[in-house]
Amino acid sequence: MKKFLLNILIFFAKIAYWFLRHIIPQCDTVVFLSRQSDEPSVDFRLLQAELERQAPYLKQKTYCRRLSGDGAGNLQDFLALIPTTLALLRARGCFVDGQCIPLSLFTQRKNFVAVQIWHSLGALKKFGWQTVGTDDGHTEVDAHRWKMHRHYDFITCTAPATQGHYSSAFGYPPEKVLTLGMPRVDHLMSLVDNPQAAERIYEKHPGWREKFKLLYVPTFRKNRPLDLSPILEVLTPEKREKYKLIVKVHPNDIPPDTAEDVAITSISTFEMFAVSDAIITDYSAAAIEASPFGKPLYFYVPDLEEYTQKTGLNIRLDEEMPHATFGDFAQLLDAIENAPYDFDSLARFREKYLTMADTENSRRIVEVFLERLGT
Repeated sequence: MKKFLLNILIFFAKIAYWFLRHIIPQCDTVVFLSRQSDEPSVDFRLLQAELERQAPYLKQKTYCRRLSGDGAGNLQDFLALIPTTLALLRARGCFVDGQCIPLSLFTQRKNFVAVQIWHSLGALKKFGWQTVGTDDGHTEVDAHRWKMHRHYDFITCTAPATQGHYSSAFGYPPEKVLTLGMPRVDHLMSLVDNPQAAERIYEKHPGWREKFKLLYVPTFRKNRPLDLSPILEVLTPEKREKYKLIVKVHPNDIPPDTAEDVAITSISTFEMFAVSDAIITDYSAAAIEASPFGKPLYFYVPDLEEYTQKTGLNIRLDEEMPHATFGDFAQLLDAIENAPYDFDSLARFREKYLTMADTENSRRIVEVFLERLGT
């Protein structure tokens, strides 16, 4: 009964939107919409600055609200869609960094330009339409009910190798996925070989300077809390006299309880790349983000086969980076201590998945957006 009533509500909402679209005048406004956080991301901030530089006559409105994802927050999440929907009705275009229900659900004006700036730099793991029906994805009924990832004029990515991944994940032909880069790459590249970035962290944490810093950046696993115990069994208190384990918890994860000498940091991942001696991740796009820094990059994937079967991977780590992919943390630490790192493979990985490794990403994206807008 609830699903039936929801479908009726959606039906009448579409009719109301169609009617309002014909009576509410369009304004010279560009809207930035996110449900990833309560504050504009670095992508949005860079795009907004570039849009102001290239088209100062366009007004900007930003709506950022992280979805609660629990029953208590569903009503608030629903109410938050109202101002977002009204903003879209009046705007000439928008930028989104994830699934946006009002944009996907309602048919926009013919001259409206919508751009998807995905909140992850690349796609090691499958997502979106690739995971519909899996444990980590939406049900097929919900995906179709909410018209998931519809009405984008174009989607940006950082490399030709990613176009196919995004094409299948968003459900668009490859020509709709443009290799223009991602705004955050502009910021990322400004931190590479920047000693000031590391010094800013050492000012806050002077005790980190003399230790070998292991940055661990795990991906979010739906309904599976982050478990550091297999790592800490190997990285004993004696080992931690030499190594400093620093964990960057995914925003959707609950920080785990751990030892006092293990740091759960709130410092941005990009800044942490600048100070780390080795970077450990799994299926996170942090691997692509870390690659320009030239630091040893390792993949700790004890559940590789299970994850491949249940969620799916776009990039087979054990094939592209076999020297740096481990299912056992003791073997990974042994490689750090005793095996020479294959920096040539790391360079190939970066060149394949981050070809737009410059500081012109925001400029390119805004130029194409304005061209599509006809300004």
